[in-house]
Amino acid sequence: MEARRSFGAHILIGSFLVLAGGALLLENFGVIDIGPIWRFWPLILIGLGIVRISEATSRSGQGTGVWLLLLGLWFAVPTLHIGGLTFSDTWPAIFIAIGLSMLWKSLPDFPGLHQEKEHSHGA
Repeated sequence: MEARRSFGAHILIGSFLVLAGGALLLENFGVIDIGPIWRFWPLILIGLGIVRISEATSRSGQGTGVWLLLLGLWFAVPTLHIGGLTFSDTWPAIFIAIGLSMLWKSLPDFPGLHQEKEHSHGA
């Protein structure tokens, strides 16, 4: 079951990369204008982070999801002009995120994390 989900995720992500790359290439050649749509790209990272957190079976998987979520939020704030913040205003948040990541990795796994996820997939 896990291999099938991984295969499906690879198909989805690979397809997105091909479409996004093609759209960016066509925009560079002046064929299309994706400017208004492309500014929402950080929402993809946010979505991937949420999915990764919800499907994680380990602290490492949760950590990856949290990183994707935080990175998406960090890109979204200046890209979508939330609160008038820019990248130069928010770059110290990367230090905070790295520090939190180091603290997260030092915590022990929650007892039963692996068993709870296995039982939910078996039903």
